[in-house]
Amino acid sequence: MPQTKLTYRRGEIRWVKLDPTIGAESQKTRACLILQNDTMNQYGLLTVVMPFRPGHKQAPYVVNVKASQANGLDQDRYIDVGQIRSVDHQRILGLVGVLESEYWKSIQKSLDIVLDFQT
Repeated sequence: MPQTKLTYRRGEIRWVKLDPTIGAESQKTRACLILQNDTMNQYGLLTVVMPFRPGHKQAPYVVNVKASQANGLDQDRYIDVGQIRSVDHQRILGLVGVLESEYWKSIQKSLDIVLDFQT
């Protein structure tokens, strides 16, 4: 467990072992966005991630991300915000890259749609 040593940060894209899964859950080891804040990442046993899927998709709960040197993605991908999940820190592997700030407003909007906390 990360204790006082922060090993991954919000906004990083990391390889995450998602298996075993059930049904329509994102499977295998794939690039995921670390969504959870750094305090929880530093002291908690779990972290909240969202997986990247290959390609481009038009849906209100999706954020399309262009591959770049900064984010380290090998091709354009999308974040399926509906696949948000909490994973044990042992599932989190190597760094892929860091998501650019231009995507965060879209992520927040998609989270608002998925979680429906807007009043």
